[in-house]
Amino acid sequence: MAEFNDLDTPAVWPASQKLQRWKDPNIVISYFADRASFEPALKKSILDRTEDANVTRAYEQTDGIGSYKLFDLPSWGCPAAQLLHDRALTMFRKVFKSETVDVDLSWSSVYRKGDYCLPHSHPRTYAGVVYMLDLGDPPSDESGMFMFADPRMPICCREQPGYMSTPCAPLLTPGTMIMFPGQAVHCVTPYLGTQPRITLSWNLNREARTGEALKPESRPPGQR
Repeated sequence: MAEFNDLDTPAVWPASQKLQRWKDPNIVISYFADRASFEPALKKSILDRTEDANVTRAYEQTDGIGSYKLFDLPSWGCPAAQLLHDRALTMFRKVFKSETVDVDLSWSSVYRKGDYCLPHSHPRTYAGVVYMLDLGDPPSDESGMFMFADPRMPICCREQPGYMSTPCAPLLTPGTMIMFPGQAVHCVTPYLGTQPRITLSWNLNREARTGEALKPESRPPGQR
């Protein structure tokens, strides 16, 4: 069943949509105020898909990653997923003033209690994008935080340049889309809530890369 009709279909990029630089100028954030029009249907679609072992990859916490992952958003046939997919690509085009953009990999992550993701970067990726669909139970300073921990980012090196001493977490609420360099080292701290924490992600480039995209299972533990 379609989630939108011709009268209420959200614009791919609302006229009033703003892009904001974070404390690190290479990181860009945008908040979508129309999230209520598509998020409930998208959340249901994702959670329903996690029940299907044929389309969902479950990662054990001992692998250094945790969470359920559903790859290739456009293949879902879900209008809300396609909308966010188009928004991620539009964000890339606007930030880099690029007429071209290629999706190396796209996926949704569903974190349940105890799930986490160790520090890693995204090979083959010029810019990574994450959309915060549902952060689960009320976040705390310790639960399910998306953080950067990179010695190339001055905001993470407050004691001495080039030495990562202070992991930093942007304030990300549901409805927020964040874009960052594919090389940026980031992680998700262990999620302590009981309700699912759900995000959508993209690995983007100006042009297509040769070879196949690297899904987490093809990387060594600790690099997922």
